[in-house]
Amino acid sequence: MSAAAPMTPGERATLARIARGLRMVTVPLPHLSGLAAAVRVEIDNRVPTMGVFASGRLVANPDFTARLSEDDLVFVLAHELLHLALRTHERAKGSGQLEFNYAHDYIINDTLRHALGVAAIPAGGLDMPGAREKSAEEIVLEMRRSGRFMSSRSQVWEGRAISVGELLDAASQAPSGSAGDVLDAAREREMFPGEAEDAAERARAIRDLAVKGMALAKAMGSLRGRGHLPGSEQQNVRALRGLTHAPWQAAMQTWLEGVSPGERTFTRASRRGADDLGDMVLPGRRRHSWALNVVLDTSASMTDDIPVALGAIADFSEAAGIDVIRLVQCDMAVTSDEELSAAELAEYAVSGYGGSDMTPAMTALAEDPRVNAVVVITDGEISYPQERPPYAVLWALPRSYPSFQPPYGRVVTMQRGDKP
Repeated sequence: MSAAAPMTPGERATLARIARGLRMVTVPLPHLSGLAAAVRVEIDNRVPTMGVFASGRLVANPDFTARLSEDDLVFVLAHELLHLALRTHERAKGSGQLEFNYAHDYIINDTLRHALGVAAIPAGGLDMPGAREKSAEEIVLEMRRSGRFMSSRSQVWEGRAISVGELLDAASQAPSGSAGDVLDAAREREMFPGEAEDAAERARAIRDLAVKGMALAKAMGSLRGRGHLPGSEQQNVRALRGLTHAPWQAAMQTWLEGVSPGERTFTRASRRGADDLGDMVLPGRRRHSWALNVVLDTSASMTDDIPVALGAIADFSEAAGIDVIRLVQCDMAVTSDEELSAAELAEYAVSGYGGSDMTPAMTALAEDPRVNAVVVITDGEISYPQERPPYAVLWALPRSYPSFQPPYGRVVTMQRGDKP
């Protein structure tokens, strides 16, 4: 219903029931509290079930809501909030929006199945056991490959049984958003004319809440998982220098001795002396020039770690006398590949902040015959090539992540020091 139209007693009761449901969502999923408080609920017969706009406007069909039990309503509301938390609206851009909507539906429902301890997905929701372990791209490709044989539903909630192929064929002929629950800005302007500027401002606020919510989820360990698309964000990052202990540098030095070209000798002093590194003395290298190849994980989960990681690499490169740092940035795609000096890392533009797959960067370096060793800086929550690449790999983690145990390469942790 329009904001200007008066509500009936039944609609007010539905609105109150949804408000209670949103509060109940925050009990098992406290990281969604900010979004639960920020969404604006509209009772509206123009949507068949329930859906959400990027602005945080949640529209609910009153008859559909009335058919849901209390527990099922909490599940459905949590599902819609997770679309905002995972920023499905943004990530679906540039691809088939309905396909990506359904892919995230599978992932969200499987996540909630385990988080809420339900045996079956309520309201005839899309169901793919194990989807939470897959990326949205993997599910979209599976939908495209097996569309004729893969079962689905004609709409996200309470849809009739249909094949994915039939769904996508029908969706191409139907109005935008008629099958999915991720509703776009054009539909919002059509349903709520005259509120476009307000909607855009609210969408920015919802995005900020989503980032904070996912950061809280990560800290609490309540929503494991990684992003599934390349990011489009960019920010200048100031490298934090001198925050890593000498043991990490010593471990990296030992690794480099076994994989680096050229002879090291103590007759050539390292560029940085004992004043900077305490008791550790680094030999210089007898060579004309050598590049340190670095893959930098720029996924959203690395936001707080990137400045420390860049500072650590700059510190080490100066200490070891490395002339050139080849830095390849990657989230789900390579966003930058350039050669830098240690000094140039002090203020550096980092791009990405999307998903977490280092395969594109590591594959690209495998095709360069000059590369014989690569340092991958990551928090460990990534995908990567399962087959050993044709170069030595050092996995450098800004903080300890015991479950990260790759089948090749060496893992070291950048421990933070006591300096401010």
